[in-house]
This record gives sequence, structure tokens and C-alpha cells, in this order.
Amino acid sequence: MFKRILVGFDGSKESLKALNLAINLAKFHGASINALEVIEHMPVILEAYIKEDMLRDRERIIKHTEIIKRISIENGIKIDYEVVRGDPAVVLSKYAESEDFDLIILGKRKLKGLKKLFMESVSSKVLDISKKPVLVVKE
Repeated sequence: MFKRILVGFDGSKESLKALNLAINLAKFHGASINALEVIEHMPVILEAYIKEDMLRDRERIIKHTEIIKRISIENGIKIDYEVVRGDPAVVLSKYAESEDFDLIILGKRKLKGLKKLFMESVSSKVLDISKKPVLVVKE
């Protein structure tokens, strides 16, 4: 049933749970897994902030590449990892459609404080806009 699974990955414990579920499904269905990390592009004015963000993003990508590699080896399953910039929900939805994935798996994070009042979670947005099936893993 599932041949190509897309996992939204950001290194959080929720995204690790989503990846573990994807691994179990992939083993059962003989599917491939792609972990896609979308780094939200925040417009900034000062050059110093851009350099700091780029350095922080580079370190994050190196760390996440190692995590994916380790998990892949431990589970004996190939996991492709890619990083792109943009709005996470939009990018995940469009990527899943353009690359013809059968399923998107996401972890659900609890938003707190003002974020809860003013922001919609990535998983909720993907559920709203994706034309592909979406599986959301709760804590």
C-alpha cells in the first residue's frame, strides 16, 4: 500500500517518533523513506544575523545528517535526507505531491503560550493543504 513515505524531520522528539513509525511501516510495506527538513526562512535585515543563522543552520544540518545516518544503520533501512528552505507546511505538502509520495508522516508538537494563540501548527496546516494522506504522531 505504501511505497514512498515522506517524513517531516526537524530533530525534535516528535519528528523522531514520526521517523520511527515510518521505519516500521517501510519495513512492513517494503517502502522507501525520505526525511525532509524544512528550515523556515525568516527575513532579516542585518547581515550579522544572516551569518549567525547560516552558521546555526549548517551545524543543525550536520547534526541531523548524523542522526539520520545512525538511525538508518541501526534499522537496516535506507533513509534519504534532504533540507530545503521555506514555509514547512507548504513545502512538505508540495514536495509530497510533486514527488508522488504515498504518505506524509509528521510529529505533532504542542504549541504553548502566545504561539498557541497566534500560530497554527505545521501538522495542522499540512492536514489542511495536502492532497496526500497525512499521518500525525502525537506524544
